[in-house]
Order: sequence, then structure tokens, then C-alpha cells
Amino acid sequence: MNGHFIYMHLQIQDSLVTIWAVVTKTSHKTVALLDDVDTRLVGLLRDDARKSVSDLADAANISRANAYQRLARLKASGAIRRFTVDVDHRALGHSITAFVFMDIDQHAWRTIADRLMKLPGVEYVALTTGTFDLMMLVRAADMETLRDVVLERLQSMSEVRSTQTSFVLEEFER
Repeated sequence: MNGHFIYMHLQIQDSLVTIWAVVTKTSHKTVALLDDVDTRLVGLLRDDARKSVSDLADAANISRANAYQRLARLKASGAIRRFTVDVDHRALGHSITAFVFMDIDQHAWRTIADRLMKLPGVEYVALTTGTFDLMMLVRAADMETLRDVVLERLQSMSEVRSTQTSFVLEEFER
């Protein structure tokens, strides 16, 4: 392997838990192994990111100090990137949701994602395998706005060879 190992440890009550992480020379991202308590904390935050540390500690059956330490480590490792809000897109005026699948020139995959994320209403872009190279989630107020994104802006990018749009009829979340 072209990376190196980082040895981290975390004191949990009376026992020592060892966590190994790998940092590659190319990405510089830490891959942290989560134990059951870390996983529980992340799950609790996914349900309600505004939970207090005291409430998180109680729900995970750990001390508040331990919860603070774990949350700090999860943030520092990148396992928790940000705290966000769950919105009702229809209430915000975005009644149209669509997945746009794209076939692109193969050399363009490293650079096109940043440009796609700047298009109006684009919420998510993913590099995929299979029939299409990229997929993006677009939310729009109306069909005219979506048409502008797909037919005017997206199709004018020389790297985009073809697109296929699928409309979302209903969304279900965990």
C-alpha cells in the first residue's frame, strides 16, 4: 500500500479501544473504524442533529465527556462532515424533482462535477457505473426551470454526450 498507518486510541471507561486508520498519500482522507457507540451516536444525530450532547450521552449510555470526545473525533476524522437541516422541498417551492443521468466524454469526469453542482437546483451529483457515467438530482419550481437546466445549460456542455431524465413521483426517507 502507498499510504501509512496512523495509530489512534480512545480511552473508554476502564478498557482501551484501539482504532486503526489508513491515510493514503493521494487522498489524505482518514478512514476511521466506528464501534457500536460511535455508530449509535451517528444514528442519533441523523435522526435529530440538534440533540444536546447530554441527550446523546444518555441515549448512548456513556458519559457526557465521552460523548464530547467521540463527537470531536468523528468530526476531525471526517465521519461527521456537517450538521444540516431536513427541508420540505415542496414547501420551499420546488415541486419538480428529477434524476438526470448523463453519458459524458470519459476524460471529463474529474472536472465536470464542479460545474454541474453550480447549475440551478442541482442538489447531488454522483459518478456511476453501468449505462450512464453521472447522475444528478435536480429540484425545480416548475417544468420550465428544469427544461432550462437540462436542455439549455446541461446540453450546451461539450462533454455531455447524452442525458436521460427520470421524474421522482414520491420520495421515501429513512
